[in-house]
Amino acid sequence: MKKFIRKLLRWLLGIMLFLIALSILYLILFRSTIKKMAPAETARLTEDVYAIKDNYVNMYLIRDGNDFIAIDAGIKPQAIRAQMKKLDIDPDRIKAVFLTHTDSDHAGGISLFKNAAVYLHKDEEQMINGETGRVMWIGNKINFTDYRLLDDRVIRIGDLKIDPVPTPGHTTGLTCYRVNDIYLFTGDAVSLEDGVIGLFPKYINKNSRKARKSIDNITGLEGVQYIFTGHHGYSADYNSAVGGYKK
Repeated sequence: MKKFIRKLLRWLLGIMLFLIALSILYLILFRSTIKKMAPAETARLTEDVYAIKDNYVNMYLIRDGNDFIAIDAGIKPQAIRAQMKKLDIDPDRIKAVFLTHTDSDHAGGISLFKNAAVYLHKDEEQMINGETGRVMWIGNKINFTDYRLLDDRVIRIGDLKIDPVPTPGHTTGLTCYRVNDIYLFTGDAVSLEDGVIGLFPKYINKNSRKARKSIDNITGLEGVQYIFTGHHGYSADYNSAVGGYKK
C-alpha cells in the first residue's frame, strides 16, 4: 500500500511539474506574441470611428449623433477612461458595447460603461458560463451579468446598422461586426501586417482549423472599405487587406 501511495504521489508530482512547465512555456510564447502587436494609437480615425488604445489592444467607438457604440471594451476601466478623456468622450455616452469575444483583453473594461447594453454572440456565452474552457478547463469571465445574446441577424441602434459576422476559432463564438456596411471590426479573427490580414499563432486560438476556415466569412464582403483589428491597427483599404491574404 505504501509503495502504491509513493508511486501515486510521484505521478501527481510529475503531472504538476508538467503543467507548470506548460504554463511557463505558454506565457513565454504569449509575451513574445504581444511584443509583435501594433495597435493604433488613441485617435479619431474616420469621421465616425475612434480608436482607444489600452496597452497592446484596441477597442473602437463609432459615433451616432451625440452618442456612441463600442466594439470591445479593452483591458482596464481606468486605462480606458484615461484614453477616452484624450478625445473628450464621456464613457456614459456609450450606449452599447459589442464584444467580439470574451477574452480579458477585450472585455476587461466592460464595467466602465454603466449606461451601455452589452452584446455578445450566443455561441460565445459558453466561454463564460462554465460549459467550455478557454485554456484547458479554465474559462473566461466578464464583469457584467446583464448581457444580451446575438445571433446572425442584423440589428439597428439609432442610425447604426450592426451586422454580426460569426468567425469562430480564436474562441468558440468570436464574432466580427460590419457597421453601416463599410466598417469591419474583426477583434482577434485576423492580424494585419503590411496592410494584409493573416492568422494568429495556433497556440492562441481555441481551434485554429476553424479560425482559418472562418476567414472566408470576412474576405468577400461587398462595400466594405475599412478593416479594424484588435491588435494590429487598421487599414482603409479592405480589398487590398483581404486580397493579399494567402491561405
